[in-house]
Amino acid sequence: MFSLSKIATFAILALGTLTSAAPAEERSVKARAAQDQTSTVVSILSELSSTITPMAAQFSSLSPSSASTEQVSSIVSNIASEVSAATAKIQALPGGTSTSSATLQPLSDVVNNALKPAAPFANEAIFLPFFSPLDVTISLLLNTVTHLVDELLVIVDLTLNSLLVDVSFILHGLGLGGILGILGL
Repeated sequence: MFSLSKIATFAILALGTLTSAAPAEERSVKARAAQDQTSTVVSILSELSSTITPMAAQFSSLSPSSASTEQVSSIVSNIASEVSAATAKIQALPGGTSTSSATLQPLSDVVNNALKPAAPFANEAIFLPFFSPLDVTISLLLNTVTHLVDELLVIVDLTLNSLLVDVSFILHGLGLGGILGILGL
């Protein structure tokens, strides 16, 4: 014969399962959307990297001692405008749509491809002011991608917190509140 506590325990578990199942489907849809957006961020960064690589390679045909400020300024402004355009595309994406693991390598490629060939020129005082726009646009790109990743972490944190609340209700319902004390919840 079933006792009232066993029926109540079964009801709590059944309701907990049903309420957890509905958000799981919603989370999987959000996860798929985030994955699609991540590939978009990665594709934007990869496209930017391939676009600025030949531009930055123009620095290798110049030497700091013989290059004119107009040549350096032209190359830097072309790279900066491409980085700005890519940043605008990424800013148009919804927040929380990028993962750090997926975007780290393409972002690193963009920064390296833009700055490594220009390093000898950045050491010359005469060319230093011309690199300011590139510094600003790359900083904005880094902040934009970081913002996307941060918002994703907030979503993950909220999801985990909601799962922990469900688990704590189930444990309380089963009379296992002591486990919550051990876990520090």
